[in-house]
Amino acid sequence: MFSAFKIIFSIGLGVYLTWYLFDKMTPEDIAVFKNTIRNANPWYISLSLILAFISYISRAYRWGLTLHPVGYHSTLKNQYHSLMIGYLVNMTIPRAGEFTRSLMLKRSDNIPVAGSFGTIVTERIVDMIILLSISLLSIFLNKAEAYAIISNLKKGFFGESQTEVESGVSWSLWLGFIFIILVGVVFLNKKIKFKLFAFLKSLKEGVLSIFKVKKVWSYVLHTLLIWGSYLIMFALPFWAIDATAGVPISGMFLAFIFGAVGISFTNGGMGAYPLLIGITTAYYINNSGGSDGLAIGNALGMVIWATQTIFLILLGLISLVLMPRKYNTDEKR
Repeated sequence: MFSAFKIIFSIGLGVYLTWYLFDKMTPEDIAVFKNTIRNANPWYISLSLILAFISYISRAYRWGLTLHPVGYHSTLKNQYHSLMIGYLVNMTIPRAGEFTRSLMLKRSDNIPVAGSFGTIVTERIVDMIILLSISLLSIFLNKAEAYAIISNLKKGFFGESQTEVESGVSWSLWLGFIFIILVGVVFLNKKIKFKLFAFLKSLKEGVLSIFKVKKVWSYVLHTLLIWGSYLIMFALPFWAIDATAGVPISGMFLAFIFGAVGISFTNGGMGAYPLLIGITTAYYINNSGGSDGLAIGNALGMVIWATQTIFLILLGLISLVLMPRKYNTDEKR
C-alpha cells in the first residue's frame, strides 16, 4: 500500500506541476509556447538524442568495469538492456530502477542481486560527487543569479511563508520514529537479521568494487564521456531555439542543476523538470531585455523533457523485448 501511495503521489504531483506550468501562462503565452516548440531546430534535438544514446552505452560499459573485478561477468548487451529497463521502471516507480537493473542481470547472467546492486550504489556515489561538484562550482561562480532564481522559485511555490523549517522538523521527527521501529523489527527477528546481514555483506563487496577496477583510466574516461554527453545534450536544445541561444553557459549550468533537482521530485521529472528549466531560463531572457521569457523557458523545458523521455521510454521498451529471459548454464560453459 505504501509503494502504491508513493507511485500515485509522485504521478499526482507531476500532473499538478504540469497543470501549474500552463496555468501560470496567459493565452498569449500559450501561443508563444506552441510557436517556440514548432520552430525549434530538429537537427540540434536529434544530435541531443544521439549523445543521450552514447551516454547510455558508455554507462553500461562502465558498469561492467566494476562488475568484473568482483567475479561477476556479463555482456555489454545485457548490461545495456538492464540499464534501459531500469530507466523505464523509474518512469513509473520512483527509485526502483536501480534494483530492477540488478534483477535483470540476475535473470540473464545469474549475477547475485546484492552484488550487482552494490556496484550500482558505487556508480551513484561517483555520479553524485560529480553532480555536487558541478552544482557547487556553478553556484559559487554565479551566486547572484542562483540566489535570484531560487528566490523566484520560493515566491512562486511558497509565497512569503516561513513555515518550511517547522515542516522540516516535523518530518524529521516522523522519519526518526519510523527508523527506530524498523531497527527494532530487524533485530528482534533472527531470520530477517540473518538475511539483512548477508545482503549487506554482498552489498559491501559491490560498493568496494571500484577499488578493484583494473582499467582505471577506462573508468575515468567513460565517466567524463557520460557527463560530457549530459552537459552537451542539455545545451543543444538551447541553441535549437533562437530566443534561448543567447543564454550564457553559466545559465545553462544552473538550469542543468535545477533540472536535476526536478527529476527527484516526480516520476522522470514530469512537470517539475520543465517548470524549473522554464523559470531558470526566463530569468536570463527577461534580464537580457527579451520578452515572453516564461513562455519560451517553459517551451524549452518541455522540449528537453519530452524528447528525452519519449526516447528513453522507446529504448526501454525495446530492451524489455530483447533482454534474455532466463540464465542458460550451457551458454556460460
